[in-house]
Amino acid sequence: MDEMQPSPMLTDLTELEQQVVDAARRGEVARPAIAMMVEKLAVTDNPELQVRAELLRELLRGLRGDLDPRGIQVGGVRVVGKLDLDHVAATTGLDLFRCALPDGIACRHAQLRYLYLNDSLLTYLDADGLRTDSNLFMRDATVTGTGEKGAIRLLGAHIAGELSLSRVAITNTTGPALTADSLRVDDGLFMTDATVTGTGQSGAIRLLGAHIAGQLGMGHVTITNTTGPALTGDGLRVDDGLFMRDATLTGTGESGAIRLLRAHIAGQLGMDHATITNTTGPALAADSLRVDSGLFMTDATVTGTGESGAIRLHSARINGQAALGVSRLDNSLGPLLVLSEAQITGALFPPTVVCPAGIQGASRHGCPDSARTITAHGLTYPSLRGLSWRQWLHLLVDHTETYWPQPFQQLAATERAAGHDNNAREVLITQQHELRRRAPEALGNRLARARHALWGWLGRYGYRAHRLVTALAVVLTLAAALSVLAGHVTTHPGHHAAERVPPAAARPDAPGAPCSPVELVGLGIDRGLPLGTTGIRAHCDLDTTTGWGQTFTVILWVLQALLWGLATLAIAAYTGLVRKPT
Repeated sequence: MDEMQPSPMLTDLTELEQQVVDAARRGEVARPAIAMMVEKLAVTDNPELQVRAELLRELLRGLRGDLDPRGIQVGGVRVVGKLDLDHVAATTGLDLFRCALPDGIACRHAQLRYLYLNDSLLTYLDADGLRTDSNLFMRDATVTGTGEKGAIRLLGAHIAGELSLSRVAITNTTGPALTADSLRVDDGLFMTDATVTGTGQSGAIRLLGAHIAGQLGMGHVTITNTTGPALTGDGLRVDDGLFMRDATLTGTGESGAIRLLRAHIAGQLGMDHATITNTTGPALAADSLRVDSGLFMTDATVTGTGESGAIRLHSARINGQAALGVSRLDNSLGPLLVLSEAQITGALFPPTVVCPAGIQGASRHGCPDSARTITAHGLTYPSLRGLSWRQWLHLLVDHTETYWPQPFQQLAATERAAGHDNNAREVLITQQHELRRRAPEALGNRLARARHALWGWLGRYGYRAHRLVTALAVVLTLAAALSVLAGHVTTHPGHHAAERVPPAAARPDAPGAPCSPVELVGLGIDRGLPLGTTGIRAHCDLDTTTGWGQTFTVILWVLQALLWGLATLAIAAYTGLVRKPT
Protein backbone atom coordinates (compact mmCIF):
# COMPACT_ATOMS: atom_id res chain seq x y z
CA MET A 1 0.00 0.00 0.00
CA ASP A 2 2.81 2.43 0.89
CA GLU A 3 4.49 1.81 -2.48
CA MET A 4 1.26 2.35 -4.40
CA GLN A 5 0.32 5.67 -2.80
CA PRO A 6 1.74 7.88 -0.01
CA SER A 7 0.36 7.37 3.46
CA PRO A 8 -1.91 10.20 4.58
CA MET A 9 -0.26 12.59 7.00
CA LEU A 10 -1.57 14.97 9.61
CA THR A 11 -1.92 18.49 8.25
CA ASP A 12 -3.50 20.35 11.12
CA LEU A 13 -0.57 20.29 13.52
CA THR A 14 -0.87 22.24 16.76
CA GLU A 15 1.86 24.56 17.90
CA LEU A 16 3.21 21.91 20.26
CA GLU A 17 3.14 19.25 17.57
CA GLN A 18 5.02 21.49 15.14
CA GLN A 19 7.55 22.09 17.90
CA VAL A 20 7.98 18.32 18.23
CA VAL A 21 8.65 18.01 14.48
CA ASP A 22 11.14 20.87 14.44
CA ALA A 23 12.95 19.61 17.55
CA ALA A 24 13.25 16.12 16.05
CA ARG A 25 14.90 17.58 12.95
CA ARG A 26 17.38 19.55 15.08
CA GLY A 27 18.01 16.82 17.68
CA GLU A 28 16.55 18.92 20.48
CA VAL A 29 14.05 18.26 23.24
CA ALA A 30 10.45 19.36 22.75
CA ARG A 31 8.62 20.49 25.88
CA PRO A 32 5.35 22.33 26.39
CA ALA A 33 5.36 25.67 28.16
CA ILE A 34 3.19 24.21 30.91
CA ALA A 35 4.55 21.61 33.34
CA MET A 36 2.20 19.03 34.86
CA MET A 37 2.52 15.77 36.81
CA VAL A 38 2.12 12.66 34.65
CA GLU A 39 -0.95 11.55 36.65
CA LYS A 40 -2.72 14.76 35.67
CA LEU A 41 -1.35 14.62 32.13
CA ALA A 42 -3.08 11.28 31.66
CA VAL A 43 -6.51 12.95 32.00
CA THR A 44 -5.89 16.50 30.77
CA ASP A 45 -7.81 17.91 27.83
CA ASN A 46 -5.49 20.86 27.40
CA PRO A 47 -4.39 20.87 23.71
CA GLU A 48 -1.22 22.70 24.70
CA LEU A 49 -0.10 19.51 26.45
CA GLN A 50 -1.23 16.98 23.86
CA VAL A 51 0.58 15.31 20.99
CA ARG A 52 -1.23 12.86 18.75
CA ALA A 53 0.20 9.37 18.54
CA GLU A 54 -0.11 9.46 14.73
CA LEU A 55 2.47 12.25 14.55
CA LEU A 56 5.06 10.22 16.45
CA ARG A 57 4.42 7.29 14.12
CA GLU A 58 4.93 9.54 11.07
CA LEU A 59 8.21 10.84 12.48
CA LEU A 60 9.53 7.37 13.22
CA ARG A 61 8.62 6.18 9.73
CA GLY A 62 10.57 9.10 8.20
CA LEU A 63 7.50 10.68 6.61
CA ARG A 64 8.44 14.10 8.03
CA GLY A 65 11.84 14.23 6.36
CA ASP A 66 15.31 13.61 7.72
CA LEU A 67 15.57 13.57 11.50
CA ASP A 68 18.59 14.14 13.71
CA PRO A 69 20.38 10.89 14.76
CA ARG A 70 19.79 11.87 18.38
CA GLY A 71 16.17 10.90 17.83
CA ILE A 72 12.74 12.15 18.82
CA GLN A 73 12.89 13.63 22.32
CA VAL A 74 9.64 14.76 23.91
CA GLY A 75 8.93 15.51 27.54
CA GLY A 76 5.92 16.40 29.65
CA VAL A 77 3.11 15.73 27.14
CA ARG A 78 0.06 13.54 26.85
CA VAL A 79 0.16 11.24 23.83
CA VAL A 80 -3.37 11.11 22.50
CA GLY A 81 -4.46 7.74 21.15
CA LYS A 82 -2.65 4.44 21.03
CA LEU A 83 0.94 4.76 19.89
CA ASP A 84 0.84 2.12 17.17
CA LEU A 85 4.34 1.23 16.01
CA ASP A 86 3.65 -2.35 14.98
CA HIS A 87 6.11 -3.46 12.27
CA VAL A 88 7.57 0.04 12.02
CA ALA A 89 11.21 0.11 10.91
CA ALA A 90 12.19 3.42 12.49
CA THR A 91 14.92 5.66 11.17
CA THR A 92 15.74 6.94 14.66
CA GLY A 93 15.01 6.39 18.34
CA LEU A 94 12.15 7.56 20.58
CA ASP A 95 12.56 9.23 23.97
CA LEU A 96 9.34 10.07 25.84
CA PHE A 97 10.13 11.24 29.36
CA ARG A 98 7.58 12.34 31.94
CA CYS A 99 4.89 11.68 29.37
CA ALA A 100 1.44 10.11 29.76
CA LEU A 101 0.31 7.44 27.32
CA PRO A 102 -3.12 6.43 28.68
CA ASP A 103 -3.89 4.45 25.52
CA GLY A 104 -0.66 2.47 25.64
CA ILE A 105 2.06 1.54 23.16
CA ALA A 106 2.07 -1.28 20.62
CA CYS A 107 5.37 -1.94 18.88
CA ARG A 108 5.16 -5.58 17.93
CA HIS A 109 7.95 -6.66 15.60
CA ALA A 110 9.08 -3.05 15.32
CA GLN A 111 12.68 -1.98 14.70
CA LEU A 112 13.80 1.02 16.77
CA ARG A 113 17.17 2.59 17.38
CA TYR A 114 16.24 2.90 21.05
CA LEU A 115 13.14 3.36 23.21
CA TYR A 116 13.16 5.50 26.35
CA LEU A 117 10.05 5.86 28.52
CA ASN A 118 11.64 7.13 31.72
CA ASP A 119 9.30 8.69 34.32
CA SER A 120 6.34 8.11 31.99
CA LEU A 121 2.91 6.69 32.70
CA LEU A 122 1.29 4.20 30.34
CA THR A 123 -1.37 1.54 30.46
CA TYR A 124 0.60 -1.12 28.61
CA LEU A 125 3.57 -1.83 26.39
CA ASP A 126 2.92 -4.55 23.81
CA ALA A 127 6.34 -5.21 22.28
CA ASP A 128 6.44 -8.86 21.19
CA GLY A 129 9.24 -9.31 18.69
CA LEU A 130 10.57 -5.77 19.22
CA ARG A 131 14.14 -5.12 18.03
CA THR A 132 16.20 -2.23 19.35
CA ASP A 133 19.70 -1.29 18.22
CA SER A 134 20.59 -0.16 21.73
CA ASN A 135 18.69 0.34 24.99
CA LEU A 136 15.14 0.10 26.28
CA PHE A 137 14.79 2.32 29.35
CA MET A 138 11.67 2.59 31.53
CA ARG A 139 13.25 3.95 34.70
CA ASP A 140 10.77 5.35 37.21
CA ALA A 141 7.90 4.60 34.81
CA THR A 142 4.42 3.59 35.90
CA VAL A 143 2.62 0.89 33.94
CA THR A 144 -0.93 -0.04 34.88
CA GLY A 145 -2.48 -2.63 32.62
CA THR A 146 -5.03 -5.41 32.67
CA GLY A 147 -5.51 -8.67 30.88
CA GLU A 148 -3.88 -12.06 30.54
CA LYS A 149 -1.32 -10.82 28.00
CA GLY A 150 0.52 -8.72 30.56
CA ALA A 151 1.08 -5.05 31.31
CA ILE A 152 4.48 -5.23 29.58
CA ARG A 153 4.97 -7.84 26.85
CA LEU A 154 8.39 -8.57 25.41
CA LEU A 155 7.94 -12.07 24.03
CA GLY A 156 10.77 -12.87 21.65
CA ALA A 157 12.05 -9.30 21.82
CA HIS A 158 15.73 -8.51 21.24
CA ILE A 159 17.23 -5.58 23.09
CA ALA A 160 20.73 -4.99 21.72
CA GLY A 161 21.72 -2.89 24.71
CA GLU A 162 20.46 -2.62 28.28
CA LEU A 163 16.91 -3.15 29.50
CA SER A 164 16.38 -0.94 32.53
CA LEU A 165 13.21 -1.10 34.59
CA SER A 166 14.75 0.36 37.73
CA ARG A 167 12.22 1.90 40.12
CA VAL A 168 9.41 1.04 37.72
CA ALA A 169 5.91 0.40 39.11
CA ILE A 170 4.05 -2.26 37.13
CA THR A 171 0.56 -3.39 38.09
CA ASN A 172 -1.81 -5.85 36.47
CA THR A 173 -4.82 -7.01 38.47
CA THR A 174 -5.90 -9.64 35.92
CA GLY A 175 -2.67 -11.04 34.52
CA PRO A 176 1.13 -10.86 34.47
CA ALA A 177 2.97 -7.62 35.05
CA LEU A 178 5.88 -8.51 32.75
CA THR A 179 5.76 -11.30 30.19
CA ALA A 180 9.08 -11.83 28.43
CA ASP A 181 9.41 -15.43 27.29
CA SER A 182 12.40 -15.92 24.96
CA LEU A 183 13.50 -12.33 25.54
CA ARG A 184 17.10 -11.61 24.55
CA VAL A 185 19.05 -8.75 26.13
CA ASP A 186 22.63 -8.22 24.94
CA ASP A 187 23.56 -6.26 28.06
CA GLY A 188 21.94 -6.36 31.50
CA LEU A 189 18.36 -6.35 32.72
CA PHE A 190 17.89 -4.17 35.78
CA MET A 191 14.82 -3.89 37.98
CA THR A 192 16.42 -2.37 41.05
CA ASP A 193 13.89 -0.90 43.51
CA ALA A 194 11.01 -1.83 41.19
CA THR A 195 7.51 -2.57 42.49
CA VAL A 196 5.73 -5.25 40.50
CA THR A 197 2.26 -6.63 41.08
CA GLY A 198 0.71 -9.27 38.85
CA THR A 199 -1.79 -12.11 39.08
CA GLY A 200 -2.25 -15.55 37.62
CA GLN A 201 -0.37 -18.82 37.28
CA SER A 202 1.94 -17.38 34.60
CA GLY A 203 3.70 -15.33 37.24
CA ALA A 204 3.95 -11.63 38.03
CA ILE A 205 7.24 -11.65 36.07
CA ARG A 206 7.62 -14.35 33.42
CA LEU A 207 11.06 -14.96 31.84
CA LEU A 208 10.74 -18.46 30.41
CA GLY A 209 13.68 -19.25 28.16
CA ALA A 210 14.94 -15.66 28.31
CA HIS A 211 18.64 -14.93 27.70
CA ILE A 212 20.29 -12.04 29.54
CA ALA A 213 23.85 -11.56 28.30
CA GLY A 214 24.78 -9.36 31.28
CA GLN A 215 23.52 -9.09 34.85
CA LEU A 216 19.97 -9.57 36.00
CA GLY A 217 19.74 -7.05 38.80
CA MET A 218 16.68 -7.18 41.03
CA GLY A 219 18.03 -5.68 44.22
CA HIS A 220 15.41 -4.21 46.56
CA VAL A 221 12.65 -5.26 44.16
CA THR A 222 9.15 -5.97 45.49
CA ILE A 223 7.21 -8.55 43.47
CA THR A 224 3.74 -9.72 44.51
CA ASN A 225 1.36 -12.27 43.05
CA THR A 226 -1.57 -13.44 45.16
CA THR A 227 -2.63 -16.17 42.70
CA GLY A 228 0.63 -17.53 41.31
CA PRO A 229 4.43 -17.23 41.24
CA ALA A 230 6.20 -13.94 41.78
CA LEU A 231 8.96 -14.84 39.32
CA THR A 232 8.87 -17.63 36.75
CA GLY A 233 12.19 -18.27 35.04
CA ASP A 234 12.23 -21.85 33.80
CA GLY A 235 15.10 -22.24 31.35
CA LEU A 236 16.30 -18.69 32.05
CA ARG A 237 19.92 -18.05 31.07
CA VAL A 238 21.95 -15.24 32.62
CA ASP A 239 25.55 -14.88 31.43
CA ASP A 240 26.51 -12.87 34.51
CA GLY A 241 24.98 -12.83 37.98
CA LEU A 242 21.39 -12.77 39.21
CA PHE A 243 21.17 -10.46 42.21
CA MET A 244 18.10 -10.16 44.43
CA ARG A 245 19.65 -8.66 47.53
CA ASP A 246 17.05 -7.21 49.94
CA ALA A 247 14.28 -8.22 47.52
CA THR A 248 10.77 -9.05 48.70
CA LEU A 249 8.94 -11.68 46.68
CA THR A 250 5.51 -13.01 47.56
CA GLY A 251 3.85 -15.71 45.50
CA THR A 252 1.33 -18.49 45.92
CA GLY A 253 0.78 -21.95 44.51
CA GLU A 254 2.71 -25.16 44.02
CA SER A 255 4.87 -23.66 41.27
CA GLY A 256 6.76 -21.62 43.87
CA ALA A 257 7.18 -17.96 44.71
CA ILE A 258 10.43 -18.05 42.70
CA ARG A 259 10.60 -20.72 40.00
CA LEU A 260 13.96 -21.31 38.29
CA LEU A 261 13.72 -24.84 36.94
CA ARG A 262 16.65 -25.69 34.65
CA ALA A 263 17.84 -22.09 34.76
CA HIS A 264 21.54 -21.35 34.19
CA ILE A 265 23.20 -18.48 36.05
CA ALA A 266 26.77 -18.10 34.76
CA GLY A 267 27.73 -15.80 37.63
CA GLN A 268 26.52 -15.59 41.22
CA LEU A 269 22.98 -16.09 42.43
CA GLY A 270 22.72 -13.59 45.25
CA MET A 271 19.66 -13.52 47.51
CA ASP A 272 21.20 -12.13 50.67
CA HIS A 273 18.67 -10.50 53.01
CA ALA A 274 15.82 -11.35 50.64
CA THR A 275 12.32 -12.14 51.92
CA ILE A 276 10.58 -14.91 49.99
CA THR A 277 7.10 -16.04 50.97
CA ASN A 278 4.65 -18.62 49.67
CA THR A 279 1.79 -19.76 51.90
CA THR A 280 0.66 -22.57 49.56
CA GLY A 281 3.84 -23.92 47.98
CA PRO A 282 7.65 -23.67 47.78
CA ALA A 283 9.36 -20.36 48.33
CA LEU A 284 12.17 -21.23 45.90
CA ALA A 285 11.66 -24.03 43.36
CA ALA A 286 14.93 -24.49 41.46
CA ASP A 287 15.23 -28.13 40.41
CA SER A 288 18.16 -28.68 38.01
CA LEU A 289 19.32 -25.10 38.50
CA ARG A 290 22.94 -24.44 37.49
CA VAL A 291 24.95 -21.65 39.09
CA ASP A 292 28.58 -21.18 38.05
CA SER A 293 29.88 -18.84 40.77
CA GLY A 294 28.08 -19.64 44.00
CA LEU A 295 24.67 -19.34 45.64
CA PHE A 296 24.22 -16.85 48.47
CA MET A 297 21.16 -16.61 50.74
CA THR A 298 22.78 -15.19 53.85
CA ASP A 299 20.28 -13.72 56.33
CA ALA A 300 17.36 -14.32 53.97
CA THR A 301 13.87 -14.92 55.36
CA VAL A 302 12.18 -17.84 53.62
CA THR A 303 8.67 -19.15 54.23
CA GLY A 304 7.22 -21.97 52.17
CA THR A 305 4.39 -24.44 52.61
CA GLY A 306 3.89 -27.97 51.36
CA GLU A 307 5.59 -31.29 50.77
CA SER A 308 7.79 -29.95 47.96
CA GLY A 309 9.93 -28.03 50.45
CA ALA A 310 10.47 -24.36 51.30
CA ILE A 311 13.79 -24.21 49.42
CA ARG A 312 13.98 -26.81 46.67
CA LEU A 313 17.31 -27.40 44.90
CA HIS A 314 16.83 -30.98 43.69
CA SER A 315 19.53 -31.97 41.16
CA ALA A 316 20.95 -28.44 41.22
CA ARG A 317 24.62 -27.89 40.40
CA ILE A 318 26.34 -25.09 42.28
CA ASN A 319 29.89 -24.38 41.15
CA GLY A 320 31.39 -22.61 44.11
CA GLN A 321 30.00 -22.28 47.59
CA ALA A 322 26.37 -22.61 48.59
CA ALA A 323 25.78 -20.18 51.43
CA LEU A 324 22.35 -21.15 52.74
CA GLY A 325 22.69 -19.38 56.07
CA VAL A 326 19.18 -17.94 56.07
CA SER A 327 18.04 -16.17 59.22
CA ARG A 328 14.58 -17.73 59.10
CA LEU A 329 13.28 -20.82 57.35
CA ASP A 330 9.76 -22.18 57.84
CA ASN A 331 7.54 -24.85 56.34
CA SER A 332 4.73 -26.26 58.43
CA LEU A 333 3.81 -29.04 56.00
CA GLY A 334 7.05 -30.41 54.60
CA PRO A 335 10.84 -30.21 54.44
CA LEU A 336 12.57 -26.91 54.95
CA LEU A 337 15.37 -27.65 52.50
CA VAL A 338 15.57 -30.15 49.62
CA LEU A 339 19.12 -30.81 48.39
CA SER A 340 18.62 -34.30 46.99
CA GLU A 341 21.04 -35.17 44.16
CA ALA A 342 22.49 -31.65 44.28
CA GLN A 343 26.18 -31.09 43.48
CA ILE A 344 28.15 -28.36 45.23
CA THR A 345 31.77 -27.90 44.23
CA GLY A 346 32.60 -25.37 46.95
CA ALA A 347 31.86 -25.15 50.65
CA LEU A 348 28.35 -25.91 51.88
CA PHE A 349 26.97 -23.47 54.45
CA PRO A 350 23.82 -25.23 55.74
CA PRO A 351 21.17 -23.19 57.53
CA THR A 352 21.62 -23.28 61.29
CA VAL A 353 17.95 -22.43 61.83
CA VAL A 354 16.78 -25.93 60.86
CA CYS A 355 17.34 -27.00 64.46
CA PRO A 356 16.74 -24.01 66.76
CA ALA A 357 17.91 -26.11 69.71
CA GLY A 358 21.41 -26.32 68.19
CA ILE A 359 21.91 -29.96 69.18
CA GLN A 360 25.15 -31.56 68.03
CA GLY A 361 25.48 -35.20 67.04
CA ALA A 362 22.96 -37.94 67.70
CA SER A 363 20.65 -37.35 70.65
CA ARG A 364 19.50 -40.29 72.78
CA HIS A 365 16.21 -38.60 73.46
CA GLY A 366 15.58 -37.28 69.94
CA CYS A 367 15.11 -33.63 69.10
CA PRO A 368 12.13 -31.46 70.04
CA ASP A 369 12.34 -29.82 66.60
CA SER A 370 12.52 -33.05 64.59
CA ALA A 371 9.46 -31.99 62.56
CA ARG A 372 11.71 -29.42 60.85
CA THR A 373 13.22 -31.67 58.22
CA ILE A 374 15.65 -31.56 55.31
CA THR A 375 16.27 -33.89 52.37
CA ALA A 376 19.93 -34.51 51.51
CA HIS A 377 20.31 -37.92 49.84
CA GLY A 378 22.59 -37.74 46.84
CA LEU A 379 24.00 -34.37 47.91
CA THR A 380 27.75 -33.99 47.32
CA TYR A 381 30.06 -31.26 48.64
CA PRO A 382 33.77 -31.00 49.48
CA SER A 383 33.54 -29.19 52.82
CA LEU A 384 31.21 -27.78 55.48
CA ARG A 385 31.26 -24.22 56.79
CA GLY A 386 29.15 -22.33 59.29
CA LEU A 387 27.92 -25.58 60.85
CA SER A 388 30.01 -28.18 62.67
CA TRP A 389 30.12 -31.73 61.43
CA ARG A 390 28.33 -32.78 64.62
CA GLN A 391 25.49 -30.33 63.94
CA TRP A 392 25.16 -31.59 60.36
CA LEU A 393 25.21 -35.16 61.66
CA HIS A 394 22.41 -34.24 64.03
CA LEU A 395 20.37 -32.93 61.09
CA LEU A 396 20.93 -36.21 59.23
CA VAL A 397 19.85 -38.23 62.26
CA ASP A 398 16.94 -36.26 63.68
CA HIS A 399 15.84 -33.98 60.85
CA THR A 400 15.46 -36.33 57.89
CA GLU A 401 12.29 -38.30 57.26
CA THR A 402 13.91 -41.36 55.65
CA TYR A 403 17.17 -43.19 56.24
CA TRP A 404 19.64 -42.92 53.36
CA PRO A 405 23.24 -44.14 53.69
CA GLN A 406 24.77 -41.70 51.20
CA PRO A 407 24.52 -38.52 53.34
CA PHE A 408 26.47 -40.23 56.14
CA GLN A 409 29.04 -41.57 53.68
CA GLN A 410 29.43 -38.09 52.18
CA LEU A 411 29.95 -36.46 55.57
CA ALA A 412 32.47 -39.14 56.52
CA ALA A 413 34.35 -38.66 53.25
CA THR A 414 34.42 -34.89 53.82
CA GLU A 415 35.84 -35.29 57.32
CA ARG A 416 38.36 -37.88 56.17
CA ALA A 417 39.52 -35.61 53.35
CA ALA A 418 40.07 -32.89 55.95
CA GLY A 419 42.25 -35.28 57.95
CA HIS A 420 39.68 -35.94 60.68
CA ASP A 421 39.63 -39.74 60.58
CA ASN A 422 38.18 -40.07 64.07
CA ASN A 423 35.25 -37.84 63.12
CA ALA A 424 34.68 -39.93 60.01
CA ARG A 425 34.53 -43.11 62.07
CA GLU A 426 32.05 -41.50 64.45
CA VAL A 427 29.82 -40.60 61.51
CA LEU A 428 29.94 -44.14 60.11
CA ILE A 429 29.15 -45.64 63.51
CA THR A 430 26.14 -43.35 63.76
CA GLN A 431 25.08 -44.43 60.29
CA GLN A 432 24.98 -48.07 61.40
CA HIS A 433 22.97 -47.12 64.48
CA GLU A 434 20.48 -45.32 62.22
CA LEU A 435 20.33 -48.30 59.88
CA ARG A 436 19.27 -50.55 62.72
CA ARG A 437 16.89 -47.95 64.19
CA ARG A 438 15.18 -46.68 61.04
CA ALA A 439 15.60 -49.44 58.44
CA PRO A 440 15.93 -52.72 60.37
CA GLU A 441 14.35 -54.69 57.52
CA ALA A 442 17.49 -54.01 55.48
CA LEU A 443 19.49 -56.13 57.95
CA GLY A 444 17.35 -59.26 57.56
CA ASN A 445 15.70 -61.39 60.22
CA ARG A 446 15.84 -61.00 63.98
CA LEU A 447 19.01 -63.06 64.28
CA ALA A 448 20.77 -60.82 61.77
CA ARG A 449 19.60 -57.73 63.63
CA ALA A 450 20.81 -59.16 66.94
CA ARG A 451 24.18 -60.01 65.39
CA HIS A 452 24.39 -56.47 64.01
CA ALA A 453 23.58 -55.02 67.45
CA LEU A 454 26.22 -57.23 69.13
CA TRP A 455 28.79 -56.25 66.54
CA GLY A 456 27.97 -52.63 67.19
CA TRP A 457 28.37 -53.06 70.93
CA LEU A 458 31.63 -54.99 70.72
CA GLY A 459 33.53 -53.25 67.95
CA ARG A 460 31.38 -50.34 66.82
CA TYR A 461 30.87 -52.12 63.49
CA GLY A 462 34.61 -52.37 62.91
CA TYR A 463 35.28 -48.65 63.28
CA ARG A 464 36.54 -48.94 66.88
CA ALA A 465 38.88 -51.94 66.75
CA HIS A 466 40.53 -50.97 70.04
CA ARG A 467 37.32 -51.98 71.80
CA LEU A 468 37.86 -55.52 70.55
CA VAL A 469 41.46 -55.47 71.77
CA THR A 470 40.18 -54.34 75.15
CA ALA A 471 37.63 -57.17 75.15
CA LEU A 472 40.43 -59.62 74.30
CA ALA A 473 42.44 -58.39 77.26
CA VAL A 474 39.42 -58.65 79.56
CA VAL A 475 38.64 -62.24 78.51
CA LEU A 476 42.30 -63.25 78.81
CA THR A 477 42.41 -61.72 82.30
CA LEU A 478 39.26 -63.66 83.18
CA ALA A 479 40.93 -66.87 82.00
CA ALA A 480 43.94 -66.15 84.20
CA ALA A 481 41.67 -65.36 87.17
CA LEU A 482 39.81 -68.65 86.72
CA SER A 483 43.11 -70.55 86.75
CA VAL A 484 44.15 -68.79 89.94
CA LEU A 485 40.77 -69.72 91.43
CA ALA A 486 41.20 -73.31 90.28
CA GLY A 487 44.51 -73.41 92.16
CA HIS A 488 42.63 -72.71 95.39
CA VAL A 489 39.62 -75.00 94.94
CA THR A 490 40.09 -78.27 96.87
CA THR A 491 38.92 -81.36 95.03
CA HIS A 492 39.89 -83.89 97.75
CA PRO A 493 42.28 -83.81 100.70
CA GLY A 494 45.70 -82.64 99.59
CA HIS A 495 44.66 -81.85 96.03
CA HIS A 496 43.34 -78.82 94.04
CA ALA A 497 41.59 -78.40 90.71
CA ALA A 498 44.84 -76.91 89.37
CA GLU A 499 48.16 -78.18 90.77
CA ARG A 500 51.63 -79.19 89.72
CA VAL A 501 51.82 -82.09 87.29
CA PRO A 502 53.10 -85.08 89.36
CA PRO A 503 56.11 -87.01 88.06
CA ALA A 504 55.43 -90.34 86.35
CA ALA A 505 56.91 -92.29 89.29
CA ALA A 506 54.77 -90.56 91.93
CA ARG A 507 52.49 -92.65 94.06
CA PRO A 508 48.73 -92.25 93.34
CA ASP A 509 48.00 -91.43 96.97
CA ALA A 510 50.76 -88.86 97.22
CA PRO A 511 49.52 -85.33 98.08
CA GLY A 512 49.55 -82.79 95.23
CA ALA A 513 51.98 -79.89 95.05
CA PRO A 514 50.30 -76.45 94.66
CA CYS A 515 51.20 -74.20 91.72
CA SER A 516 52.69 -70.81 92.33
CA PRO A 517 50.54 -67.75 91.51
CA VAL A 518 52.66 -67.01 88.44
CA GLU A 519 52.21 -70.56 87.22
CA LEU A 520 48.44 -70.33 87.70
CA VAL A 521 48.28 -67.09 85.73
CA GLY A 522 50.38 -68.68 83.00
CA LEU A 523 48.08 -71.69 82.98
CA GLY A 524 45.05 -69.44 82.39
CA ILE A 525 46.80 -67.62 79.56
CA ASP A 526 47.97 -70.89 78.05
CA ARG A 527 44.46 -72.37 78.21
CA GLY A 528 42.88 -69.20 76.81
CA LEU A 529 45.20 -68.32 73.96
CA PRO A 530 43.76 -69.45 70.60
CA LEU A 531 47.26 -69.96 69.15
CA GLY A 532 50.60 -70.62 70.79
CA THR A 533 51.43 -71.86 74.29
CA THR A 534 53.50 -70.69 77.21
CA GLY A 535 54.70 -74.23 78.02
CA ILE A 536 53.49 -73.86 81.59
CA ARG A 537 51.10 -76.78 81.30
CA ALA A 538 54.05 -79.17 81.43
CA HIS A 539 54.53 -78.08 85.06
CA CYS A 540 51.08 -76.88 86.15
CA ASP A 541 47.70 -77.96 84.78
CA LEU A 542 44.08 -78.70 85.58
CA ASP A 543 43.27 -82.08 87.08
CA THR A 544 40.60 -83.26 84.62
CA THR A 545 40.02 -86.46 86.59
CA THR A 546 38.01 -84.44 89.10
CA GLY A 547 34.67 -82.75 88.73
CA TRP A 548 36.04 -79.27 89.52
CA GLY A 549 38.91 -79.77 87.14
CA GLN A 550 36.52 -80.69 84.34
CA THR A 551 34.30 -77.71 85.14
CA PHE A 552 37.20 -75.26 84.93
CA THR A 553 38.41 -76.91 81.75
CA VAL A 554 35.03 -76.46 80.03
CA ILE A 555 34.79 -72.84 81.14
CA LEU A 556 38.28 -72.16 79.80
CA TRP A 557 37.35 -73.82 76.52
CA VAL A 558 34.41 -71.42 76.22
CA LEU A 559 36.70 -68.48 76.95
CA GLN A 560 39.16 -69.79 74.40
CA ALA A 561 36.40 -69.93 71.77
CA LEU A 562 35.37 -66.41 72.69
CA LEU A 563 38.98 -65.28 72.36
CA TRP A 564 39.11 -66.94 68.94
CA GLY A 565 36.06 -64.94 67.85
CA LEU A 566 37.28 -61.64 69.30
CA ALA A 567 40.71 -62.07 67.73
CA THR A 568 39.14 -62.77 64.35
CA LEU A 569 36.90 -59.70 64.60
CA ALA A 570 39.80 -57.51 65.72
CA ILE A 571 41.91 -58.55 62.74
CA ALA A 572 38.95 -58.05 60.42
CA ALA A 573 38.25 -54.63 61.94
CA TYR A 574 41.83 -53.46 61.54
CA THR A 575 41.92 -54.63 57.93
CA GLY A 576 38.44 -53.19 57.16
CA LEU A 577 36.97 -56.50 56.03
CA VAL A 578 33.70 -56.17 57.91
CA ARG A 579 32.80 -52.50 57.53
CA LYS A 580 29.60 -52.28 55.57
CA PRO A 581 28.48 -48.90 54.18
CA THR A 582 24.85 -50.02 54.11
